[in-house]
Amino acid sequence: MMKKVYLTALVLFVFLNGQAQEEKSKFSFPIGNWNAKIISLDNFYPTYLADPLGVRFEVSSQTFIYSDYEHQDKINQDGGYLGKLTPMTGARFSLLKFSPKNNPNIGIELDLGIATPLVMRAGNHDLIATDGIYYLGIVVKPTEWLAFRIMKHHICTHVGDEFSHGTVKSPVDYDPNITQLPVRDDFILSAAVKPLYFLSNSSLNILQVYGDFGFFLPGVDFMGRRQNKPNRTAYLSYQGGVELEYYFANKYFGGVYSAVNVSAYQLNAFSPNISISGGYILPQEKFSQRLRVGVNYYNGRSLSNQFYNRKEKFFAFYVAVDF
Repeated sequence: MMKKVYLTALVLFVFLNGQAQEEKSKFSFPIGNWNAKIISLDNFYPTYLADPLGVRFEVSSQTFIYSDYEHQDKINQDGGYLGKLTPMTGARFSLLKFSPKNNPNIGIELDLGIATPLVMRAGNHDLIATDGIYYLGIVVKPTEWLAFRIMKHHICTHVGDEFSHGTVKSPVDYDPNITQLPVRDDFILSAAVKPLYFLSNSSLNILQVYGDFGFFLPGVDFMGRRQNKPNRTAYLSYQGGVELEYYFANKYFGGVYSAVNVSAYQLNAFSPNISISGGYILPQEKFSQRLRVGVNYYNGRSLSNQFYNRKEKFFAFYVAVDF
C-alpha cells in the first residue's frame, strides 16, 4: 500500500510541477459570472511555513540536541547516532476551484494534499520509519485576508528496515505493543488570517496567523474506516502559528521569512510541541509556490509517528518547496 502511495505522489509531483505555468489558463473555463479551474497548484489555503508535519516537498537534515528514543547508540551520552535525514515527497493540488470573474483570489476549492516523509538514520541512511500523510478538504475564502478549511486528514506510519533483521542492532528502544502501526485519522477545522491586509499596502501585508482544531470521529466514509490507535480515547489536537513573509522591492532578490508553530495532542497529554523556522525565499512570484532554504528548531514529540510517545529536540537545515 505504501509503495503505491509513494509512486502516486512522485508521478503527480513530476507531472504537475512541469505543467504548473501552463495550468493557469489551460484548465480554466467560465460558468456564468464564475470561473472554474480543474487541477492546479495555486491553492487558496496557505501552506504553513513551520508546520513540521505539513504537506510539502522537503529534505531536512537534523542534528539532535536531545532524544529519548535513540537508546542503543546512547545519543545523550556522546553516542555515534547524532541525527537523522528526513526527505519528504509531497505536494498539494487544487482539484476544483470556483472564483468570481472579478476576483480570482477568493472562492471555493477542493484541496488535496499528500506527503510521505522518510525518517532515516544519519550516516548510513537506514530507514527508521516512514509515514503516509494525506488529506482531502473543502476551502472557503470569502475575502483576500481570510480563509477557512475543513479536511479529512490521515496519518499512518510504518517501522523501517532497521527492524527487519534480527542481527541488526537497532538505534531505537522499540516496543511493538505500544507503537506498532499507529494511525491518526481525524477531521481538522482550520482558519488563516492576514491582519495587516487592512493597511492597504501590499508590501506590508506580510503577517499571517492561523489555527487548527482536530478531532477524531469514529465511523466510515468514502476515504475508508476511521481509526485512531493505539489511543482510541485521545480525540483532540490543536495547532496554531504566526509567520512573516517579506519580499524585497527588487523581485530578483527574493525574500525572507520567519515562523513559529505550536501544536498539542491529547494522545501526548497536550504537551506542547514547538517549531521555529526562518530562512530565504528564492526569487519567484510573491506568496505563491515557494522554493526556500532555511533552518529549523524543534522541541516536542517525535515527528516520526511510529514513535509519537517519544520526545526529541533538534536543529535542522532544510530545503523545501511549498505547494
